[in-house]
Amino acid sequence: MSLLLHAITPPDTGVTPPTGLRGHPLVCVQDEDLVAWATEFPEKPDQLTRADLLAHHELVSRLDEWLDGSLPARLPTWIGDRDALQRLLTAKRAELSTGLERVRGRTELAVTAVWTTPEEQTPSSEAATPGTRYLLQRRQAFAGSDRRRARAHQLADELERLAAPDLAEMQRKVCPSKGVALSAALLVARPTAIEVKARLPRVDQDVRILVNGPWPPYSFAAAG
Repeated sequence: MSLLLHAITPPDTGVTPPTGLRGHPLVCVQDEDLVAWATEFPEKPDQLTRADLLAHHELVSRLDEWLDGSLPARLPTWIGDRDALQRLLTAKRAELSTGLERVRGRTELAVTAVWTTPEEQTPSSEAATPGTRYLLQRRQAFAGSDRRRARAHQLADELERLAAPDLAEMQRKVCPSKGVALSAALLVARPTAIEVKARLPRVDQDVRILVNGPWPPYSFAAAG
C-alpha cells in the first residue's frame, strides 16, 4: 500500500469525501486541527499520468473550496501508510497550522503578462573599432533591458493597486523570460476573488495579461 498525499486542510465539517485517483479510496488522517487527504493505492504506480495530475488538481480544488483553505501537496508526495502520515502531521503540526492560517479564507489568482511589442533593437554603431562597437551595443542592449524591467515593475505595482484591498499577499517575478514581462501570484479573499479577477486588465499598452484561477494557493503554501 502507498498513499499519495493531496492536501492538508482544517478539520472536516461533514463534507462527503470524493473518491481518490483512479477510483481508489480517499483516506483522511486527523491530528488535532489538521486533516491530511490521500489516495490509497494498493501499490505505488510506476508513474502518474496527465489524467492523474488533472484529477489531483480537481480533488484539491474541491477540498479547498469545501473547507475554506488547504495546503496542496507537491506532486507526487508519497507516504508509506496511515501511521507514517500521522507521524508527519504530528512532527510538522506547528508549521502546517501556521500555513493553514495564512491561506484560510483565501484563494490564488495567477497572472502572466506577455510582451506584445518586440524588444528594442540595438542600433548599429559607427564606432571606429570592433571592440568599441561591441561595448556600445552591449550598453544599449542593457539599457533596453532596464527599461523593460522598469515597465514590468510598474505593471506589477498597478496590478497590486487594483487588487487591493482584497489582496493578502503578492508574489512577483519580473521579466522571468524574454517574452514574459511579469509572472505573479495573488493571494486574495475567497468571497471577492471573481470580483478581483474582473478588475484586472487583460491588455495594457505593450502587454497582454492572462489571469487564471481562482484555485488552491499552490504558490503560497505546500504540504509534503
